[in-house]
Amino acid sequence: MKVTVLDMQPIEPAIGGGRLRLLGLYHGLGPATSTLYVGTYDWPGPGYRRQKLSPTLEELLIPLSPGHFKAADERARLAGGRVIIDSTFAEMAHLSPDYVAAARNAAAEADVVVFSHPWIYPLVREMLDPARQLIVYDAHNMEALLRMELLDDGRAGTEIVRDVIRVEFELCHAAHLLLACSHEDRVAFNRFYGLAYERMRVIPNGTFTEKIRPATPGQKASARQELNLDSAPVAFFIGSNYHPNAEAVAFIAGVLAPALPHMLFVVAGGVGEGFANRPKPFNLHVTGYVDDDERQRWLHAADIAVNPMFGGSGTNIKMLDYMAAGLPVVTTPVGARGIDVSEEAFAVADPAQFATAVDTVLTNPARAAALAGAARQQIRTLYSWERISRNLGHLLRRHHSRLDKRRPFFSVVVPSFERHGQLTLLMENIGRQTYSDFEVIVVDQSGSQWPDREIPWTMDLLYLHTDVRGPGFARNTGAMMARGRVIAFIDDDCEPFRDWLEGARGHFSEPGIVGVEGLILSDRAGDPEWRAVTNEGFEGVGFMTANLFVRAEVFHAINGFDIAFGDLPFREDTDLGWRAQELGTIVFSRAARVYHPPQPRSLERESLEARSHFFERDALLLHKHPGKYAELMRRERQWLQNPYFWPHFLAGTRRYRVKLPDNVRNMIPWNIRPKADSA
Repeated sequence: MKVTVLDMQPIEPAIGGGRLRLLGLYHGLGPATSTLYVGTYDWPGPGYRRQKLSPTLEELLIPLSPGHFKAADERARLAGGRVIIDSTFAEMAHLSPDYVAAARNAAAEADVVVFSHPWIYPLVREMLDPARQLIVYDAHNMEALLRMELLDDGRAGTEIVRDVIRVEFELCHAAHLLLACSHEDRVAFNRFYGLAYERMRVIPNGTFTEKIRPATPGQKASARQELNLDSAPVAFFIGSNYHPNAEAVAFIAGVLAPALPHMLFVVAGGVGEGFANRPKPFNLHVTGYVDDDERQRWLHAADIAVNPMFGGSGTNIKMLDYMAAGLPVVTTPVGARGIDVSEEAFAVADPAQFATAVDTVLTNPARAAALAGAARQQIRTLYSWERISRNLGHLLRRHHSRLDKRRPFFSVVVPSFERHGQLTLLMENIGRQTYSDFEVIVVDQSGSQWPDREIPWTMDLLYLHTDVRGPGFARNTGAMMARGRVIAFIDDDCEPFRDWLEGARGHFSEPGIVGVEGLILSDRAGDPEWRAVTNEGFEGVGFMTANLFVRAEVFHAINGFDIAFGDLPFREDTDLGWRAQELGTIVFSRAARVYHPPQPRSLERESLEARSHFFERDALLLHKHPGKYAELMRRERQWLQNPYFWPHFLAGTRRYRVKLPDNVRNMIPWNIRPKADSA
């Protein structure tokens, strides 16, 4: 598969969020994929360049003409000196015919054409063949909102913003897929441009976790010595020459450094250019541009990272670098935007409390170590460029290979873990379905790959193997690949009846139906020696993913399974169902049936005591849905029947810092009730 990526900047050197995303996303789409990046320089001087950036990624740079830069400078003068060479690129590109020709040729030859930013789309639009080529918009930001923030002045800047909105709107609706950096951006595209959620995927920013690693004690000591640092704690910030980064540096210089004189604040990267000649606090050091080795040295030397961001769009790649380096991080809510984690991996503070939060983390070594450890683990799992690029390759190949095929109605998503024999049985049962308009996506988290993956199954089957654990992660990955209008979730040890899909299909013809909860049958209900897996008697409250259908549009609109529930198979499905209900009705169907074999309590992992550890997640469910959780408690009655329930539930309230509402607090036995609530 040939992929062409088009933009108007270089990738190397990979400095700044845009270039880092380009390198990270496209460096490793897979050995069967070749990627050509066609870009240019947004400054005069450098010449033609063609080079390999990875075994599968090639960069081609075509310089812009002197006339192009002259016209851009004049337009910038009219816009008050603002940078506009990118947002006016389509208007002026005819002045650089060599670049336009290279972009058009590369687009015409590609199987997949990716527009990284919307600027190049008008130049190659007529060359595209949507029936043969997968068209993708990789949206680093929502450019309409960002350019309004940067340029909207009621005069020349506003004219540019109008053109940006027009170009971005056209690309959004021409593309088969839009890749957003965060769910917040995805919501903005839906609301601003009316783009369907099921045509968008969140492909987050990341970092190279194999390259950026936590410092050993020896590396830290060596880095501090090389940088001539004394014993003062070092707080680190890095950023490109970008207005929101400059705001952050102004806050560091004007607020943080004066408030924490015992610390050294270090600002690295191009953002320092605007502060080089300004008066600075004695404990603020501005390095200017740093290469990869220097950046790594500062990351090793630092004791904490700060990210006081107040504007911009998308996610902050610098946050991911800090976390990969195993640094405790203090950030504003804006700085943490789009970074979802299943454990507390950074401290979030508003501007007024920011300095106090930095000092609190540094003076509590245990908390600093916990944040640093969680940050590194979460980055490796969720935000590793190595993993993100590989998954994007799967997504592009999947959608390109099926451009000539109608979308299936169902995408059956199956997470699997160390049950290959049962997975094979499930595939055999799915292959016998009376309703045939479906695809199957298996996300296998086992230590080894499924031996039967090479069988020529009769259905459309995508098999993915991953080392990331957790059913929520697996189901989100499967849903990202899914093309169906409805996503059908089932467990790998279930046995669907032949009319399982047919039993659910009819419900989706009814208006307002966003999902179907199918019947889960099991044996040995009421037998204390077995764990019967069934939803009989609990319809409409638990939404077990052993048999659950959700419209793809709704699944993506609510951002799928909440990874805050972590790697345990518990309550993430209930949370998904409750959030989906906010957008419509989930009906219960006895016709969409699966059989789930009971699990013997004699197995250690199935014992009542072992399973009860999962009730820590109930506290998170309570925190998110205080009204609905009380009903769940009444229906399940775990608090009356299970002696292990309360200890683990209360441990969860401490872990997630959940305040108990009266209707839950009053159920807790007085002798174990938290002291703060015992009155």
